[in-house]
Formats: sequence, C-alpha cells, structure tokens
Amino acid sequence: MPTLKVDLQEGFSGETVVILLNGREVYRNVAKTRTQIGLADSRSFDLPPQHLTLEVTIPLSGVSESLDLDLLQDAYVGVTVLSDGAISLRSSSEPFGYL
Repeated sequence: MPTLKVDLQEGFSGETVVILLNGREVYRNVAKTRTQIGLADSRSFDLPPQHLTLEVTIPLSGVSESLDLDLLQDAYVGVTVLSDGAISLRSSSEPFGYL
C-alpha cells in the first residue's frame, strides 16, 4: 500500500491548516514553521493505489491549492506558504531532507 507524506514546510506562522484528500478532511491543525529545520508539521497517509486530489487550505486567509496525484507508489508533497500568502505544492518521488 503506497504512502502519501505531506510536509508543511516554510512560511507557516501559526495559522490553522486543513488538508483534504478527495474532498475529505484528513488533517486540521495549527502550523508554525520551525525555522531551524524548515518544517512545521508532517503527516503520512497509507492509501490504496489510486488517483487522488490533495487540497491544502488556510481557512482564515481563504487561500487553497490543490494537486492531482496518481498514487501508485510512495509520494511526497512539500507545502510552502509564499511571501504573497499563496500556497505552493511540490511533489517528489523521494523524501524531503531536513537538518
């Protein structure tokens, strides 16, 4: 069974973050980036192979971003809040490294 790992990385400053998979809420928490390592939080989801839509939302600011994935093997997604408040999602087939 493939694993989807979502890392909340740079730019989080104490706001509530919501993660949805195929429209279903799977995570809601306050996130604040630990600047020493560039990571606010990380969640893993063991899922059957499938096509899915990952959506990350910051409800207070009303911003969200989504990414379609074909989860056939382990996948890693890095989430960053940019300086203009927009959300950036970056997928990888390899885990992200942190200090």
